[in-house]
Amino acid sequence: MNSPFFSIIIPTYNQAEFLKISLNSIFKQNFKNYEIIVIDNNSKDNTSKIISKYKKKIVYKKIDNKGIIAKSRNLGIKLSKGKWLAFLDSDDSWEIDKLKIIHQYINKYEFNVICHSEWISNSLQQKKKLWTYGPYQKNFYQIMLRQGNRLSTSATTVEKKFLVKNKILFNEKKNLISVEDYDFFLNIAKKNANFYFTNKPLGNHFFHSKSSSSNLLKHFKSIEAVTRHHVFNVQKFEKNKKFLWAEIKFFLNLKRSIFNFEKVNMLNYFMKLIFITISRPIFTISYIGNLLIKKIKDMIFFIFYKLKFSIFNS
Repeated sequence: MNSPFFSIIIPTYNQAEFLKISLNSIFKQNFKNYEIIVIDNNSKDNTSKIISKYKKKIVYKKIDNKGIIAKSRNLGIKLSKGKWLAFLDSDDSWEIDKLKIIHQYINKYEFNVICHSEWISNSLQQKKKLWTYGPYQKNFYQIMLRQGNRLSTSATTVEKKFLVKNKILFNEKKNLISVEDYDFFLNIAKKNANFYFTNKPLGNHFFHSKSSSSNLLKHFKSIEAVTRHHVFNVQKFEKNKKFLWAEIKFFLNLKRSIFNFEKVNMLNYFMKLIFITISRPIFTISYIGNLLIKKIKDMIFFIFYKLKFSIFNS
């Protein structure tokens, strides 16, 4: 029997109501050459019952990952038989033509990683925002380390051969919980992978109280941990590691203050911003410019696809 083209890897824990939606979105796909691997962290709800309905169509493994989702993802990678790995969190879902379109891109272009846009919501009925990802640029590892993650796990498909060749898996350290994907993509970029981004919204990302990134203060601390690790232990492009870390941490703290996690001295931030701008003017302008461009881009594509679907469904 031929190997599946896609291995769809789904880690889950006590999210039966969402998992059912995720699985249905896969079985409705108009591209059928795939396998589904569900790694269940010993759920206490009716996850097993839902899986039993699709028993013959799903590779189902239970694991005690001790709260480290990277362990589940890595087991899924090890069990996979597909040429390409499509990651899907159990509280997210895909549009009906996701795999078909990704397969077309794989046959048309040369890359190791592909990521699409996603509809974002905090309710299962309403698509409130559209998030685009990327863009891919020269020195992508350096850019992602300095400016943050540019991909979403449930929107990303990775060539398995590239991971095996470069011995890349998700980092299972506890302090990287909720950002193990960021570290994963950084390591892929460090190995000079080719990334491809499409603005087509082929998935639905759902934020809720059980989401691993729903506690944003913890999430930002995890981002700080992964960037610090790469600054001092992995990257080679900047010899002055302390300055690079100060630069990155400043913008992380600036983001944190924007989300009002803590009271901040805005005058102090303003003075630091002036110092960073003088020291690294190109980087600072690029960083702030990219944030603004992404906001505008997300808004434009949200309006475009909303109008497109409204016309199509009218």
